[in-house]
Amino acid sequence: MTYRVGSAQGFYGDNVLSALPMILGGHVDVVCFEALAELTLAILQKDKLKDPNRGYTFDLAIIASKILPEAYQRKIPLICNGGGLNPQGAANMVRDTAEKLGLKGIKIAAVTGDDVLSRLEELNEKGETLAHLESGAAFQPGDYPIANANVYLGAAPIVEALKNGADMVITGRVADPCLYLAPLIAHYDWAWEDWHRLAAGIVAGHLMECTGQVVGGNSLAVIDTLDSRDLNKLGYPIAHVEADGSFILTNTPGLPGIVSSETVKEQLLYEVHDPAQYITPDVVADFTTLKLDDLGDNRVRISGVTGKPRPEKLKLNLGRLEGYMRELIFTVGYPEAWKKYEQLKTMISETWRGLPIDRVEYSFLGINSLYGSVAPLPADPLELVIRVMFTAKDETTLKNAVRLMMNNGLSGPAGMSISGSTIGADPRIILGLYPTLISRDHIMPNIAYLEV
Repeated sequence: MTYRVGSAQGFYGDNVLSALPMILGGHVDVVCFEALAELTLAILQKDKLKDPNRGYTFDLAIIASKILPEAYQRKIPLICNGGGLNPQGAANMVRDTAEKLGLKGIKIAAVTGDDVLSRLEELNEKGETLAHLESGAAFQPGDYPIANANVYLGAAPIVEALKNGADMVITGRVADPCLYLAPLIAHYDWAWEDWHRLAAGIVAGHLMECTGQVVGGNSLAVIDTLDSRDLNKLGYPIAHVEADGSFILTNTPGLPGIVSSETVKEQLLYEVHDPAQYITPDVVADFTTLKLDDLGDNRVRISGVTGKPRPEKLKLNLGRLEGYMRELIFTVGYPEAWKKYEQLKTMISETWRGLPIDRVEYSFLGINSLYGSVAPLPADPLELVIRVMFTAKDETTLKNAVRLMMNNGLSGPAGMSISGSTIGADPRIILGLYPTLISRDHIMPNIAYLEV
């Protein structure tokens, strides 16, 4: 009997109700919800600053009220990293929701320990230099305000919670594929140094962590075969995993979607720098040894994954508040569109002379905004839609820049227009990511249990 792992969330705001067809149809033994990205943690930090009880994803309220009752009735555990910056607060909300629904006997686990924002000085005193992962530059705590500091935890605390009977496990920053690895370790009792099986579980998690992508969403491979009317109702993926780590990937039975070796390959290489060294907290997976067998009927078998020992250190991402940005979108048209563009640039430069603006960048929507300079610009375009992005250390500078630019409304290049929605927009925070590494010895996950 295979163990069936379902995936019902790939980002904050994904359609978590996709878990219901899996659960109601009896197609899964566990369901995972992967909600976090680096940007998500910054969004949750803003929520938490407004209300200390927040800091977790709004999706968790939907999971608690709509999905947990059905899953608990069928003894299907739920795992979610949507706890974000406040897993305990999220667990409290889920407990309160369960009580209101009259659910009895539910055990909720809140996993913390990934958030080290308050510990940065302590860690530095313990010898953690927190050097930049790519440049090697030393960490300078006074350079920018730090919004969040979260370590990528592995599967271990989730495994412990599941073995202790948790019906729902809510975590902070657990590495995406480790959410899916954890129930496999708990079910099959894989050893923590069984690198090949652990790597197979990581591959299963990596393939499922972006939900719709592996079943035909965001896919070039099936662009001619998947009916576009089905894109908003794809059946999310399920992995049928054997004890040896091999698994068959499919989508939720009875729902649209295409799972083929092509869609699997697309997702397999998504966000991967080195397929032979896919580094996670629990194991380093080697994708180059695996084998794909297209079984038809939306089923692909994955086998032959190999793994190597886990890294000595864990990744730590710091979110730095590096200022603010704004954009204005202008349009100029034929004739002499390029000359009008040059006039616009000069006008902007003169208008903002003396303002403490850090950076100004120009791009052309529909021409080079996606691929940059890989193709030549048209010689004499009928129109140019010009995106002007500019940054500063403070919001006031950007607001003044927009106000001054509006003074030129009737004085610019011939036929110039500007998008009204960009005029009235507010400055946006620039969140800079600072990746570094930290010793495992300094990170101690904690599990708190709540029962209804």
